[in-house]
Amino acid sequence: MKTTLFSGSNLHNRQRLIGGGALFVIGLICSFCFNGLAAIANVNGTGFWGDPHDGATFDSTQPTQADLVSIRCPVLLAPGEEGTVTATFKNPHEEKADVLVKVVVSKDDFVDYRELDGELSIEPTESQTFRWQITPQDIVGNHFILSRVFLMNRIESTVYPARTMSCGVFTLNLLGLNGLAMEVLFFVISLLGLGGGSVLIYFSDSPLQKVKPRIDYGLYSLAGILLVAMVGNLLNRWTAAGLTLALAIILATILITEIFIQDYS
Repeated sequence: MKTTLFSGSNLHNRQRLIGGGALFVIGLICSFCFNGLAAIANVNGTGFWGDPHDGATFDSTQPTQADLVSIRCPVLLAPGEEGTVTATFKNPHEEKADVLVKVVVSKDDFVDYRELDGELSIEPTESQTFRWQITPQDIVGNHFILSRVFLMNRIESTVYPARTMSCGVFTLNLLGLNGLAMEVLFFVISLLGLGGGSVLIYFSDSPLQKVKPRIDYGLYSLAGILLVAMVGNLLNRWTAAGLTLALAIILATILITEIFIQDYS
């Protein structure tokens, strides 16, 4: 049985449904936009390798002195904004590790790039980060800044990439906000819209609650899935976030079809 949270209020069920539906749609648009922009940027990042020779000689089957644990970059940046990308390396061995790091960053177009090199000395079981700046000069395709980091193996005079990760940043001009402010804005609007809309729909005694299976349960699930995808993107868990977004698209398609069938049946 539902609680009496809204008992005695001046809102009628229809008003709750309209208000909840409007909030839900706003949250839906914001969350899909944010997750979509992050997915597009990181798909482009996955295809960015810089020097074709590195792609041809990449060999992830070889042992390394350290592990490439993660890469972190902003999801969004303003067009004139600079940002920082970090890659974390960990030495799982009992001996000190001296590793060579190579970074390529997009420049001018999807083929050209700039390169950064560095070395890290990592104590046993310790971790270190390698940082580099990204700037408006790194934007390609009007909206993307792409980065890829390599952990390089050295065998005598031969150097080749043995571990790699990539990320993509989407540059967006939105109300003059910087990247962090845009990320917060997208998340807050999505959370309030999807959460508040779900609550109002639940207490609206909507026709969506009278069909089997209940369509409103699907809407609540969709809201949760989209918010999980947003958190995944904010934490730079792009693969998980991308799979979650794909699930949300499938569920949204099913729900739209079901609502359409109910309206015209």
